[in-house]
Amino acid sequence: MVQKELQFQAKHTFSLSHASTGDENTIWIVFHGYGQLPKFFLRKFNSFFEEKTLIVAPEGLNHFYLEGFSGRVGANWMTKHEREIDITNSNAYLNAMMKELLNKYKKIPEINVLGFSQGAATMSRWICQSNLKPTKVVFWAGAPAYDLDTAIMVERLNKSQVILALGDNDPFLQSQIYSQVENRLSEAGFANFKELRYSGGHEIDSGLLKEIFLM
Repeated sequence: MVQKELQFQAKHTFSLSHASTGDENTIWIVFHGYGQLPKFFLRKFNSFFEEKTLIVAPEGLNHFYLEGFSGRVGANWMTKHEREIDITNSNAYLNAMMKELLNKYKKIPEINVLGFSQGAATMSRWICQSNLKPTKVVFWAGAPAYDLDTAIMVERLNKSQVILALGDNDPFLQSQIYSQVENRLSEAGFANFKELRYSGGHEIDSGLLKEIFLM
């Protein structure tokens, strides 16, 4: 058997809090977790919908039925199958999305990023290969990609406020993987790092989210 790679032009979608005017002074890019869809994930940020803040939710390139062979659909960023191709495609999609968004602006607004659960790894890979200089980088119940060079990540985010948000009742908090996440971020040596906790599970907590948005 012979397997070959093929490049072709493709289409994909992303969701926004409102149609961009080019006058916003802040953009948040928020990455959903495994099995979510951006149009529903954006609801977590409804309280921050206002004309000067654009909230953008990209969508994982892979879709699947959440149960069985019909019904609700979710998306994911990658699996172990052909992971390198998924990483390449995700980065290309996200770069194209940002190029289209920023074309509207005469002056580049402040850019912040938030990755929830599986979305945190995709966010970290993308940031490390991009030219963006985000003001805030939030890892919410998730980790940087395990194969990222920590030194490169610290260098890329040396002027960013790096935040780790953890729920006290998150079942993943008890796992060895989660401990490694916490240790890797807290010991990486970021110039500006905060670990923030909330009394909740594997979810976006509205109270802590407000605190982060207003920092």
